Amino acid sequence: MRVTIERLPGVESAEIRLNEGRAIVRLTAGNAVTMAEIRRSVARNGFTPQQAVISAQADVMATGGRLQLKISGTNDTYDVVMTGRADGIQQQLKKYAGQRLVVDGIIPVPRDPKTAPVIQVNGVEPVPR
Repeated sequence: MRVTIERLPGVESAEIRLNEGRAIVRLTAGNAVTMAEIRRSVARNGFTPQQAVISAQADVMATGGRLQLKISGTNDTYDVVMTGRADGIQQQLKKYAGQRLVVDGIIPVPRDPKTAPVIQVNGVEPVPR
């Protein structure tokens, strides 16, 4: 599976930990590989894709009272879902609407491919200059 993932354009390296059921994928700066492409690669190797823990640059969008993140390079857009302790993060996202941030979060496997993908945001910080 490592070789298959590493062949995806924009993948710098992949480390597979079968005992943990985990793949650690490092992407090159400016990559355009999507979460869907990585998950398809995992599935083609006979494994079931799970949630992804990510750190990525994203543009914050506030549309009609809902927050979305557009991942830099891929243009994948995710609806933001918040946990109960995330009021501060939600306020930060609203404050930075229209700007780019580094976002840490979790992208669960979509239950229904017809619904918008979501990201649970756990942290945000300004893009390093």
